[in-house]
Amino acid sequence: MVIKSLFIAALLQAAAAAPVNLADRQTACDDVHFFLARGTTEPYPGSLTALVDAVCEGLSSCGYEAIIYPATFEDYCGSAYGGVVNGTAQITAYAESCPDAKLVLSGYSQGAEIAGDMLGGGGGAIPNQGCTQPTSEPLSPDVSPGSKIVATTLFGDVRHTPSQSYNVGTGAAGSGILPRSGAGLEALNKFSDSLHSWCFVDDPVCAGGADFMAHIRYFDESISDAAAWVKTKL
Repeated sequence: MVIKSLFIAALLQAAAAAPVNLADRQTACDDVHFFLARGTTEPYPGSLTALVDAVCEGLSSCGYEAIIYPATFEDYCGSAYGGVVNGTAQITAYAESCPDAKLVLSGYSQGAEIAGDMLGGGGGAIPNQGCTQPTSEPLSPDVSPGSKIVATTLFGDVRHTPSQSYNVGTGAAGSGILPRSGAGLEALNKFSDSLHSWCFVDDPVCAGGADFMAHIRYFDESISDAAAWVKTKL
């Protein structure tokens, strides 16, 4: 009941802030459509709009929507799980309404965990928050909506796992606060050809670093490279 109430509160909070009206999906489809999972405590739609601007420049049909979730430290497990559930529902609905659209998924910090959990499945104990996140099933790259996702970009991922083929940046070999393993990592790796995960070595969230300022530098230092990579997937 607590989690259900959390979802309802999040939906109400975001109703006026979400960039795309749900009803509009029935009549308007973008050729390229982003789903953005903002970082903890960021207001909608978050810093990831810088990536959207860089990719969409010059494209005639390109848009985005924010994944609806609280993005809080309080009840972190409920917040993250809410993002996975809502994000999966949003991307599924869009893929059904707009089957020809190319979908791009992007997440920052807690939002990166959510995007990764959407692809690889999530759940389990989060010791640093003292809670247990409910389990969620992964998407499949072989069927919609997973098959419609042409690119996923993660920045400062809480669940960054060392030395994966899709890791990018000075922290590629670093370990996040809660690295993936086992079936979850295996499921995420099915999307490896369409996934990049940016991490700086000094970032305490994705690489165990000691400089929190490194965690907020992605949008100054990585957007151009990330946008160029996403464009190769369109």
